[in-house]
Amino acid sequence: SNHHEVLIDSTDMQGYLTELIHQQDEPIADWVCVPLYFVSKLAKDNGIKVVQVGEGADEQFCGYESWITYLKFYHNFWKPYTNIAPTSLRRLIASVAQKWAPSTRGIRAQAAEALVRSARGQELFWSGANAFWNVHKEQVLDNFIPESDLSDVADMGFDICGLDSIDSGDIVGGYLDSFDKEYPESDFLTRMIHSEFRLRLPELLLMRVDKITMSTSVEGRVPFLDHALVEYTMGIPMTEKIRSGEKKHVLKSAVNGLIPKEIIERPKMGFSAPVADWLRDDFGAEAERKVLNSPLLNGGSLNKSYIKKLFTEHRAYGADHALQLWTLHNLTAWYDHWIA
Repeated sequence: SNHHEVLIDSTDMQGYLTELIHQQDEPIADWVCVPLYFVSKLAKDNGIKVVQVGEGADEQFCGYESWITYLKFYHNFWKPYTNIAPTSLRRLIASVAQKWAPSTRGIRAQAAEALVRSARGQELFWSGANAFWNVHKEQVLDNFIPESDLSDVADMGFDICGLDSIDSGDIVGGYLDSFDKEYPESDFLTRMIHSEFRLRLPELLLMRVDKITMSTSVEGRVPFLDHALVEYTMGIPMTEKIRSGEKKHVLKSAVNGLIPKEIIERPKMGFSAPVADWLRDDFGAEAERKVLNSPLLNGGSLNKSYIKKLFTEHRAYGADHALQLWTLHNLTAWYDHWIA
């Protein structure tokens, strides 16, 4: 290809942050917005007004390795566990798991989160974008009210509202309840795809593409999300989208002979930014100062000492809290810019 490159570093990112918070319009908190802005600006500077982007392909055809893990976990553990173990036992196990869940987003925390969701009768898969799981909410939020206690508080006459009483699992469950009534025979992968179409795609992926590209006066088109294509692919069974562990099997087969094999079979490369490293250099200290001094933290909803601990652990390489810290940084920066 006759392509163009732009190299960016932490200094470029920090110089863009104020504009990013303004252009996002809401705390989207996805660090892909940073390289997305610079590549959109590069396109605009080279006279390009309209671009095509691939959003929707991974969701429709199962292009994520993490989804394969979810599918294996669902069939090998989740389904037999929820069918055999009584609710009382699942609640007991979940309470122990939640208590001992680590603050990092590793396999132990993921297992604990799955046990909690099972005990609450919630879906295993919520979305590919979930910065704080149930097992972490109690730590990051002050005055956190567990879901099981909400009815008791309501009975006492308190008005339940705001951040502490929102349960993402109930939102996902509501979407899937209506979907299951219309498509009762759908497999687990199709239900995962539906969740992404209702949550992550419109509220994150398409939101970031639209806001960031348009901030440079470039229009992003999403051909994979043509409604006729989506309606068609939703009827394709899981066995065609994944075959012998190969992700996107049906899509790769469709373009075989049109695109060189070395491109079709090339390992997936994410469009990302080294935020974990940036948070360990000077930007990390500046981000910590801004987050901890934000008026939002004086309102009592966020646990200031716990957030400080996340910054300290991350800078000391004790854990990777980049996703949570970038999310909190975007939230407080949005609040400081638009509200405070």
